[in-house]
Amino acid sequence: MSQKNPLRIGQLQFGNPEVTSSEMWKSAEHDDDDQPPLLVPISNGDLLKQNEKEDGEKRNKNGKQKRETDENDTSVSEIVSELNKTDPSPDGLKLFKWLIAPVSPKKFFEKYWERETLFIERNKATYYSNILTTEKLDGIFREYPLYYTRNVDVVSYQNGIKEVHNEEGRVVASALYDYYSNGCSIRVLNPQTYDQKVHLLIATLQEYFGTMVGTNVYLTPPGSQGFAPHYDDIEAFIVQLEGRKHWKLYKPTGSDVLARDSSPNLKHEDIGEPFMEVTLNAGDLLYFPRGTIHEGRTDADAHSLHVTVSVYQHNSYADLLEHILPEALKRAANEDVEFRRGLPVNYLKYLGWVNRDSQAEDRSLVLNHVEKLMQTLISYVDVDQAADKLGRKFMYDSMPPVLSKREAIHTSKYDGDFMKEGKILNRVEIDMDTEVRLLRYHCLRLVVEDDIPKIYYNTDNAKAYHGEEEQFVTIDHKLIPGIEILQNRYPAFIRVEEIPVEDDVAKAQLVSDLWERGLLVTNGPLHCFSDEETGEDVCDEDIGD
Repeated sequence: MSQKNPLRIGQLQFGNPEVTSSEMWKSAEHDDDDQPPLLVPISNGDLLKQNEKEDGEKRNKNGKQKRETDENDTSVSEIVSELNKTDPSPDGLKLFKWLIAPVSPKKFFEKYWERETLFIERNKATYYSNILTTEKLDGIFREYPLYYTRNVDVVSYQNGIKEVHNEEGRVVASALYDYYSNGCSIRVLNPQTYDQKVHLLIATLQEYFGTMVGTNVYLTPPGSQGFAPHYDDIEAFIVQLEGRKHWKLYKPTGSDVLARDSSPNLKHEDIGEPFMEVTLNAGDLLYFPRGTIHEGRTDADAHSLHVTVSVYQHNSYADLLEHILPEALKRAANEDVEFRRGLPVNYLKYLGWVNRDSQAEDRSLVLNHVEKLMQTLISYVDVDQAADKLGRKFMYDSMPPVLSKREAIHTSKYDGDFMKEGKILNRVEIDMDTEVRLLRYHCLRLVVEDDIPKIYYNTDNAKAYHGEEEQFVTIDHKLIPGIEILQNRYPAFIRVEEIPVEDDVAKAQLVSDLWERGLLVTNGPLHCFSDEETGEDVCDEDIGD
C-alpha cells in the first residue's frame, strides 16, 4: 500500500539535544486521536525536554518533571461496562484514553512514546483499584495452582545483590507471606490467566496497539526493594494499584536506547545519577521507554501493589528487517546468477579482520562488488511477507479476545447445538442471508507460506502465554477474497451472500469453519431448524437476545 504523505526520516536520539534534522519521524496530516500516528513529529532538542509552559509541564528548578494531574472520576468498572456493546473497534482507544488520562493519545504519541518519561499524578487512590487488589491477589494465591518460577517469583535486593528465593513446586499462600514478611517482593507472571479484568485490559489494548500486550503484577512489602537497577525491552506503563513506591530513572546510553533485549542486573557505579525521581501513589501512572534504567523501592510505612503493562517487545524495524533480509537474499540467489558466482581465488589473503586496513586493489574490487549486490538486493525485498511473519507471531503471542454477553450469544460459544435432558437442541444453520463480521480485526492473520494460504488465529489461545500450540487452518486460494472482505469491512456486518467466493458451497463452508473457531459473530441468533428425520422441533425458545 502506498503512503499518502511523504515521510522524512532523521536520526532519532535519546537525551541528546543536538538532533541532526529539524523535523523527524513526521506524518503531516495526523490530527485525530483515533489511532497512534504512524510517525510523529519531533523537533530539535525535544527528546528529553519537558512539555511546553502553556501545558504546565515545564521542568522545575530541581530538574524534576512537573506532574500531570487528573481529576477524572471514571473507574475501570465503568469503562469495562461500556466496552463491547455492539461495535468493539473503538474499545482499545477508549481504554487507552482512560489509562493515560488526562494526556490524550495524540499528545502521548507525539511527545512521549519512545522518547521520554511520563508521570501522571491523579490524587485519586481508587482510579485503578478495580483492576486488581491485594484481596483479589490473595484469592488467586489460594484458589489457583500457581508454581514458583513458572507463575510466581520471590525476590529481594539488598546491598547491591539481587536474590531469587523460589522454592520447588506449588505456591502456598502462607509460605509466600512468610517471605513477604521478611522483606521479599512477589512477582506474579501473566496475571490475566487468573483475573478477568486484567485479561480484558490487555486483550482490549492489544487491538489498539496491534501487537502483544503483557502484564506482570508486583507486590512489595514496606521498606524494601525487589530488583536491581536494570532496563527492559518493552514500553512500560507502571500502574499503581495500592500503596506507594519511589522510583529512580536513569538515562540509557548508546545501544541501550530503545533496547532490543533486557539488561542483566546493573551496578549503581555504572549508571550515573538518576535523571528523574518520583513517588507513585495509588491511582498514579508512570510510563518510560524501553531501555530506560529503573529501580523502585517502597517507603518504610507503605506497601506497594502495581501492575506493569508492557507493549512493543521485539516490534521494531530491526525485527522487521530480520525477516526481510534472509528472504530477499534467498530470492536473489535463486533468480540472479551474480549472487551465485564464486568468491575470488585466495580472497582470504585480503579480506578478514587482519586485512581490514589493507589497500590492496583486489580487496577494493570485492568490497565494491558486495556493495553493488546489496543495492540489487533491495529489488528482492518483500515487506508484506515479513510483516505477515510478525503478524503470525502476534497471533501466537496474543490473548484470546474477551467477549461481551451480546457477542457471546451470537458466536459458537453459546449459539448453536447444546444438550438438554439428553437431547441435542438449537440446531442452527448459516444461510446466505446471515450477517457476519470478524470477532476482532486482530483475531486472525491470513498469510501465504510456500504458496499455501493459512489463517493463524488467537481465539483458541490460552490465557497463559504460549499455553497452547499455535492455532491455524489451511484454506484454498479461491477463499482468500472472502477473508480479505471480512477484514476490510470490519467492524461492519456483511451478508454471507456478499462474500466474493463464487462457489456457494465453499463460501458456506468457509463461514462455517470461521464461526466454529469463534472468529465470527452474527448480527443476531442463527436460524434454528427442525429435525428432518423425526419432524421434532429441537429449537429452544430461550435462545436469543
